[in-house]
Amino acid sequence: MNPYDRLYNLAKEIDAHVIAVERAAESGRAMPLSREIGAGLGTVTVDGSGALISVDLDRDTAVMQTGASLAGHVLRAINDAENAASARREEMIAEASKGVES
Repeated sequence: MNPYDRLYNLAKEIDAHVIAVERAAESGRAMPLSREIGAGLGTVTVDGSGALISVDLDRDTAVMQTGASLAGHVLRAINDAENAASARREEMIAEASKGVES
C-alpha cells in the first residue's frame, strides 16, 4: 500500500472515530435520568447533561420533614443524578471509542 492510501485510510478511521464519539455524546445528552430522593420523598430528573428537569415530591412525606432536612435530601438527589448523568455519558463515549478502535 502506498503512503497516500495509508494516509487516506487513516483519515477515514479518524473520521469514523469522531462520528462515533459525537453520536455517543449526543445520545448521552438526550437521555433523561431520574434518581430517588432519600427518605421516600420523591424523585429528581435531570437531562443527559445533568441539567435539572424536575423535582417531584411526595407531599405526604415532605410535610414530615424540616425545611433543612428536605433541602438536604433534594440537594443530594440532584447531585447524585448530575453525577450519574455525567458518568453515563462518559461511559457511552468510552464504549463508542472502543467500538471504533476494535
